[in-house]
Amino acid sequence: MSTWAEQRRADRTAERNADRADRVAERDQDRKDAAEAARLKEKQTAARAAAKTQAREKRAKWRREHAVELLIYPLAVVSAVMAVPAMALFGLDLYDNPSGLVLPLLSELGVWAFAIALEVSRRRHPERSTVKLTAGVAVFGVMAFGMNFAHGLERSLLAGLMMGSVSIAGVLAHQFTVGAPPRSRAERARARIERTAERRVAKARRLAARQAVVELAADGTARLVYVPGLYLPKGRKLEAATVSGLPVPVDEWDAALADLLAGDLDPHVSGASDHDLDPIPGADLGGSGGVAVADPPPPVDPTPPKQATRTRTAKQVRAAALRLARKNGKPVSAEFLRRELRIAPAVARTLRNDVNAELYPNS
Repeated sequence: MSTWAEQRRADRTAERNADRADRVAERDQDRKDAAEAARLKEKQTAARAAAKTQAREKRAKWRREHAVELLIYPLAVVSAVMAVPAMALFGLDLYDNPSGLVLPLLSELGVWAFAIALEVSRRRHPERSTVKLTAGVAVFGVMAFGMNFAHGLERSLLAGLMMGSVSIAGVLAHQFTVGAPPRSRAERARARIERTAERRVAKARRLAARQAVVELAADGTARLVYVPGLYLPKGRKLEAATVSGLPVPVDEWDAALADLLAGDLDPHVSGASDHDLDPIPGADLGGSGGVAVADPPPPVDPTPPKQATRTRTAKQVRAAALRLARKNGKPVSAEFLRRELRIAPAVARTLRNDVNAELYPNS
């Protein structure tokens, strides 16, 4: 009997302990749920505050960026409020039917349509020409002023001037500030330089297309073949040009000659007879037998020499350049060597430096 009673007491104690543990767990869960709800509410409040701050900053930024528009467009509204009803009544009286009420759509809306189109084109496509849109603004502006001036002229000249001025005041303010905002001196100078460069490039491409060689394929299609290089547009053609400090393109023979001249060459070694080496007749009168004579040399023929048909070696050209420099008695220029020896400008410059350094080191 006592064992049964003790068992019941133990069971009731266990039940009370279990109930107590359940209540403690429920209270802990309630506290956790309340804390989570508080955190979620705080997070939502912070998100709403951040969104409001961001929206406020966005509105402030928009107002700063469109401060001019906020001042100009109210002027346009005032101009329209004054001009549209007056022009509608004028159209009704002029046409003597209700269709005249839409006359403001032509006089007022027309100029604004071109003004807005001009602004959108300049913002979205700044590289495009806006000459036609600008002309449209000018033409419809004159029309709006003329119609309103004619309406006001029925009363007096002053009324005509006032009504015409009110009609175009808004669009004029828009064009002076928003449609075509003023630019700084540096921006205007940069724009002029860019326009000059664009015109020069367009002219060069036009002349290059005119001078290009046409490559015709077997199927009848054709394409233009251009010669790369440096050119100057002169008149109706492109002329080859050289720029100091830039490499000058040379043909294969000139390139090989330049490579040979870059080596260590003996200026006194001759690879051919004097007749072949010296492009100037009479400059060196050595014969094939090598016999010296006491007679004076014959006079030099002033007739310009004909271009040699045989290929000259680098040694021959260098020897000829040395003789020209000795005969000249002073340092020679690259243009002088190029003209006398009929060589490329790059080779002439290399020879000039080499010959002048050897014969006139102190000059």
